[in-house]
Amino acid sequence: MIALASDDGYGFALVDGNGDGSELEAEAWAWRDGAWHGSGSSGAGRLDRIGPARTGGQIGESAWFAYGSAPGRDTVAIAFDGELHPVPGGHQGGGAGVAVRPGRAGLDAPVLAQ
Repeated sequence: MIALASDDGYGFALVDGNGDGSELEAEAWAWRDGAWHGSGSSGAGRLDRIGPARTGGQIGESAWFAYGSAPGRDTVAIAFDGELHPVPGGHQGGGAGVAVRPGRAGLDAPVLAQ
């Protein structure tokens, strides 16, 4: 596990599938009926190539996530929906955040703020 984040019943994990940093998966999860259920997965690329911020996609109807690589930094700030969200760095330089906003229509995607 490189990075993990959750907010209001939605979760995101950045996972190193084979342990060498070259096959990362971005996984979306939703909490329902007392358990986490997978909501989608896609290849995220290599850890050394994901850059400081990559915005993800929708989880269900209301959540977006952002992830990236920030070696040597404890946190980065993601600007989303008029607010700054601190995103903690992971032990391998990766970080992730989930910001839940109902009614996503018309809102901007998250961007790296610093």
